[in-house]
Amino acid sequence: MYKYFTYIIFILLLLYLSNYLLISETLYFNTFAEQLTYEQIENIINEGKKWKWVSYVILPLLTLIKLTLVASCLSIGLFFITNTFSFKATFGLALEAEFVFLIPPFLKILWFALFQTDYTLQDLQIFYPLSALNFFDYTTVQPWLIYPLQLLNVFEIIYWVLLARGVSQVIERDMPQSFEVVLASYGMGLVLWVAVVMFITVSFTP
Repeated sequence: MYKYFTYIIFILLLLYLSNYLLISETLYFNTFAEQLTYEQIENIINEGKKWKWVSYVILPLLTLIKLTLVASCLSIGLFFITNTFSFKATFGLALEAEFVFLIPPFLKILWFALFQTDYTLQDLQIFYPLSALNFFDYTTVQPWLIYPLQLLNVFEIIYWVLLARGVSQVIERDMPQSFEVVLASYGMGLVLWVAVVMFITVSFTP
């Protein structure tokens, strides 16, 4: 369990650094100056400060939900091979693989703090390091394609490899066979999740 709390400490620290270094009142005014009045922007800033604590509370919960879903998918995949439901083992390997996702927010902070210092809130929300989205001008991309292009990134590939390596240790099979298990279990779950996100995006985009 200490690995989970270690991960949470790091991800909350990165969230704090991102809020402290990248998000300011000036950023809000620069982003919304042409669409909203001064008073409306001030209200957005005040509401953001009022509810900022929610992100620090909900992030550990969302992480736990994600790990549970990934472990469940992998456990189902392993069940068809070993005839045993190894949730504890798959949760552990999912948690270890999750540490790779500490790198993108760190790189994001470095990028906007040192390189792209002139940015908007939308730039912060859309940017994902080493993803396919970086090959496009996001303002010309259909909203429902943004998330799949963000998801197609180097860190997701590394994550798959780490999951496959963990599965290979659990079932004592080689990497190609383990990768097939990950593809058939986590991969199918991921495709379903992406489809849901794309559907919601299309439904709520004007």
